[in-house]
Order: sequence, then C-alpha cells, then structure tokens
Amino acid sequence: MNEPVLRRRRAHHFRFIPEVTLGNVLQLISIGAGVIGLWVNMDKRISAVELRENYSMEERRDFKKSLATLAENQAVLARAVDRISILIEQRKVETK
Repeated sequence: MNEPVLRRRRAHHFRFIPEVTLGNVLQLISIGAGVIGLWVNMDKRISAVELRENYSMEERRDFKKSLATLAENQAVLARAVDRISILIEQRKVETK
C-alpha cells in the first residue's frame, strides 16, 4: 500500500535537465524583449509627466504675470477714475 503513495509523491517533483533548447532561448529572448519594452514604455511615460509638469509651471508663471498686469491696470484705472471724478467735481464747482 505504500508504493502507490510514494509514486504519487514522486510525480510532483520537478527535474532539472541541463539542456538548452529552442524553447529556452525563445523564452529568454521574450523575457528580455518584455523588460526592454517595459523600460521604453516607462521612459516615455516619465518624459510625458515631466513635459506636463514643465507646461503647468509655465502656465503658472504666465498666470502670475497676467495677474500682476491686471493689478497694475486696476491701479491705473482707479487713478484715472479718481482724476476724472476730481475734474467733474471742479467743473461742478466752477459752474455754480
């Protein structure tokens, strides 16, 4: 009764055969190609992320410049309105 049990146990063991076959070579080549493909893909993704980051930094700089320009324009407009209101007040006083 012990013999069938031993045969079943031995059937699950793997044997190492020190031969190089076409399947082994193809498997090694496909693993290498997969690693290279992953490397290239990740490199492209990293480059795309860096490009987006640079673009967003440039957009932020442009936005800050636009805000500064708007603030300057607002100050100029406020001074112009003040001057106009002073002139209107002077004309009202002169016409009375």
